[in-house]
Amino acid sequence: MAVLYPSNEWCEEWKKAINNSPKCVEKGKVWGVDFNGSMVFELLPSGGLTQKTYVYLDVKGGQALDSRIINDLSEVDAGFVCPGQYEEYKKVAKGETDFIEGLLRGLFTLKGDMAKIMRNAQFIRGLADSISSFESEYLGE
Repeated sequence: MAVLYPSNEWCEEWKKAINNSPKCVEKGKVWGVDFNGSMVFELLPSGGLTQKTYVYLDVKGGQALDSRIINDLSEVDAGFVCPGQYEEYKKVAKGETDFIEGLLRGLFTLKGDMAKIMRNAQFIRGLADSISSFESEYLGE
């Protein structure tokens, strides 16, 4: 059964997918170790999304510890905040756009250490790839 992106049900499925992904577990061994590796994906209204939505992901040492929708950035201490249009994030979730290429092309902005993202590119790509292991449905489609 498909889960709606973004929703807490979707976040829970993503957390499971990350923890069951050999690529995420292996390539993420150092992610969040000795630095704050938690992320907030700030989905800006577009493509069917009518209000700003925050998807929080806390990953450390290759394991997703938490994933959920938050109401405000002040609820969490995120090491990385990535604003971008929902329409563009849908493309990442569907595997049509590479997240890191999206950052480099300016589709997403990054508040955080870009060097850590680039040094851990295989892990970051694994996070995006893990989404395709479960069925999602999208607003505006």
